Amino acid sequence: MNAKIIAACEAFSKGKPETALPFLAENIEWHIVGDRSIDGNAAVKEMCADAASQGEPNFENGRVIKAKNHVVVEGADHDTGMHYCDIYTIENNEICEIASYSLAGPE
Repeated sequence: MNAKIIAACEAFSKGKPETALPFLAENIEWHIVGDRSIDGNAAVKEMCADAASQGEPNFENGRVIKAKNHVVVEGADHDTGMHYCDIYTIENNEICEIASYSLAGPE
């Protein structure tokens, strides 16, 4: 798998999507499990811009698992204790699907 796509996935998970934007498929699907799905390149970019307007998150990636057509990134938000896992599906050197799971930190 292309090292640039892996780096793009890692950056997206850290809340720095600008690196990933050139690799998003036109018909990308982003499933924020338990919340909503965002369909299409323009909608994902809009969601990223909205998130960026709220400030830079304090995310740190932990384990990164690379497979033939998938990248899995686990990490945590140091400010809230929230843990996340993003599963990226790669086809034709593009990110065509993201499934994002999160678990709230201790109250």
